Amino acid sequence: MLALLLIATCTAAAAADCDARNPYRDKEFVIVKSTPSFKEATETAAKVAAELGIALNLRGLSPNLRTGLTSSKDECVRNGLFYPCYVPRGRFDDGTYVSVEWSSQYEVFERALYVVMIASHAPGSKETSRALAAARRFYPAAYAKRVRIYVGCMH
Repeated sequence: MLALLLIATCTAAAAADCDARNPYRDKEFVIVKSTPSFKEATETAAKVAAELGIALNLRGLSPNLRTGLTSSKDECVRNGLFYPCYVPRGRFDDGTYVSVEWSSQYEVFERALYVVMIASHAPGSKETSRALAAARRFYPAAYAKRVRIYVGCMH
């Protein structure tokens, strides 16, 4: 399904990770909340960003019945993708920032939930540990989850 949704070529910056022999990378996400409500997820994300002093980056995504989330039509077209399009966090955007993602695009997540994430880094990284410790001060149930992410070319 993901391959059908994301029809694009590798960018020059991402070309080094577009390895046909191993197009997957392990990532670790810090999760604060999962909910079936987009409104609840975005409200929680704004609150988390304010409480933790972490940048909010919702990427202009909105709910979509077919793909869970989508970028705007203009953004999809600008990136060479068909609308609706959704590129899940973790491909080439490591960092500590608050986002809302669609769980069905990740192999090991429960399906059809909006997930409030605050970090995406290499598994076991210091950044992941710091983000998790910060999150647990306000959200004791926060956790880190290791996921294989497809980073190969999509064309």
